[in-house]
Amino acid sequence: MIEKDVDINELIDIFNEYKQNYNPIINEFTKIYCYVLNEKVVSFLVFSVIYDRAEIIDIFVKPEYRRKHIAQTLINEIIKDYDIINITLEVSEKNESAIKLYEKMLFKKSAIRKNYYNDSNGLLMIKEIR
Repeated sequence: MIEKDVDINELIDIFNEYKQNYNPIINEFTKIYCYVLNEKVVSFLVFSVIYDRAEIIDIFVKPEYRRKHIAQTLINEIIKDYDIINITLEVSEKNESAIKLYEKMLFKKSAIRKNYYNDSNGLLMIKEIR
């Protein structure tokens, strides 16, 4: 089940599982969706919607719940909820499983950001919606 408009204070445990002391930058454009199973948050998606464009900031699925279409479901929920022309994201070129997922969802590589991450380049990817 997807929960929207979640109180960020309820997400501290899963944020810390993602990255120690993770605290997303929240502003009037930021949204957080969570995927909940058995009353536990197993995934979150932090994104921004600015006018007719969306940007995925962070997405995390607990390891034991990966490869169950949860990330795909969360991303598709953005498309259902907002009248957007595209979605962009950045991903480490070393994150092959994420890149495969995004390509399966018809995201295209549009640019390389050299040394964007500590140990790799970042790939800017875009999915055209309309």
